[in-house]
Amino acid sequence: MMWTESTPELIQLCTIMEMVTCEEFEQELVKALAHLYDPDYQPSAALCTLIGCDSRDGVLAFQTAIIHVIESLAPPPNTPPAAHTRRVYEVLHNRYVLKLTQDETADRLHVSRSSVQRAQREAVHTLAGVLWERYQARLVARGEPGQEEAPDVRAPDWRSQVQRELASLQARAPGAVSDVGEVISSMLEFVDVLTPEPGVQVEVESVQPGLVAAVHPVMLQQILISALKRLARYTSNGWIAIYARLEDGNARITLTGAVAAQGGLNEADFSGDIPVPEGVSIEVCIDGSQAFVWIEAPAEGKLTVLVVDDNEDMARLYRGATVGTRYHIVHTVQGRGLFELIRASAPDVVVLDVMLPDIDGWRLLMRLHEDSTTRAIPVIVCSVVREEELALSLGAARYLPKPVRPREFVQALDQVLSPAAKGAPVSPVSSGEAG
Repeated sequence: MMWTESTPELIQLCTIMEMVTCEEFEQELVKALAHLYDPDYQPSAALCTLIGCDSRDGVLAFQTAIIHVIESLAPPPNTPPAAHTRRVYEVLHNRYVLKLTQDETADRLHVSRSSVQRAQREAVHTLAGVLWERYQARLVARGEPGQEEAPDVRAPDWRSQVQRELASLQARAPGAVSDVGEVISSMLEFVDVLTPEPGVQVEVESVQPGLVAAVHPVMLQQILISALKRLARYTSNGWIAIYARLEDGNARITLTGAVAAQGGLNEADFSGDIPVPEGVSIEVCIDGSQAFVWIEAPAEGKLTVLVVDDNEDMARLYRGATVGTRYHIVHTVQGRGLFELIRASAPDVVVLDVMLPDIDGWRLLMRLHEDSTTRAIPVIVCSVVREEELALSLGAARYLPKPVRPREFVQALDQVLSPAAKGAPVSPVSSGEAG
């Protein structure tokens, strides 16, 4: 094909040169998604070319192209609910195909609004990487000229390369876990190199004993090294504290220090080029002059507790009771849609109230026990209704009368989920045991 200055493909290639990196493209994509259904919005020619549509066809063609790519990310039906690919697709589908708000998406996915915000950033990042790589593949397939003159446009995306290397590391050491205390101690050996600024001190204030994260120790140490190095740039008093504890079923590592009011610290400083494996998150918070960097990874042995109770106070009690344990609370206020939620959250145990606003808890218990897909999930009935015998006869693994005390609740979870308790209903803990 002859290339001239009027060739449309050459013009499109020139517009792409306005976005040299995938990071710049991602910034444009974020703006475009925010205005995806705005009839007056007009995406740039460069953005349209990268996505695979023609800017002359208008915003409708742009919307269609985006939706098509999102739907192409739908994972196979047997993909685990907690898999990264499923989380990415569900967030993108709900926000940009179904056009739900963040609050509506949070309700639909049974998570908090802040979780949706964090997941949306990760999902859009993934979408940008997919679109960028597909554009590069189109260029290679078409054999377009000019590639030597514009190597940056077609260079492999750094983030994609990182994800491939992380996946390769995990594949070579499946099931590898990190002793968080040991990883932190190992990382401190590099403090003098990581914090060359004079006077910077790093103190380990508190690390929960026996804390184990379900992530390769090499990955976790690299994340800690990168985060500490970045935070040290902004500390105003030269002191950084480290804490680590089990929280909501996750190993949470906190780096904190005082920062200058106009230091310019933001989340991009930490997430921009740190290799973060699937399931691990980094969050930055500025509270006055204090900066907090939170690194979370699933704890080894993390167990999901699905609470079905219309009383929000009970959900708060359960969450408070399980702080510092391996248990992660997922809460729903209604019984309808429970089976869909079970498929999405894959709980290890269900805590069921009887007096629900939309369905009789006893009937729900019967269905859980009779259905082959949920029969193996132990159910703890926790209710003001004093019917222990009925609960056990309908398939409950345990009955707890309300009001329930925090220690009693955790003891019930421990007993029901212990290997010896499989298939053996247990009577309530006596008041003497509950203490």
